[in-house]
Amino acid sequence: MTDVITGGCQCEAVRYMFNGPVPAAYACHCGECKKQTASAFSMSIPMTFDALTVTGTPKVFETIAHSGKQKFNYFCGNCGTRLWHSDSNPPKNITLKVGTLDVSSDIAPAGHLWVSRKQAGITLDPESDQQQTQPDDLIAWRNNLEKI
Repeated sequence: MTDVITGGCQCEAVRYMFNGPVPAAYACHCGECKKQTASAFSMSIPMTFDALTVTGTPKVFETIAHSGKQKFNYFCGNCGTRLWHSDSNPPKNITLKVGTLDVSSDIAPAGHLWVSRKQAGITLDPESDQQQTQPDDLIAWRNNLEKI
């Protein structure tokens, strides 16, 4: 039996659920992720959007990622909580923001991107996969985290 995992935005206008287990998480230390979270890094879990059951309607805005590709950023229009990112609209493959899970305290990143831009004072688990920038094949790297 799998667990039902739930999450959503701060004001609870947008909620989601999916059947666990939670995929391997990773942290990104790039400047864009720091700005997006107003913190030292962003933690995400890659998954398919169709794995989620969503209530409420998130808003979306488009940016250009460091790679030069389009990125669609889904967030709550009421409270502004960033929920997930996708390279398509409507979303297909997403990176769900770990901080939006109702229970996330036991999720540690299996890997780190953009370690070259890591905030001073942040110590990384030496057992985690650490990339100084971003791998050429980001999807393959994310999929490999499941095996670490």
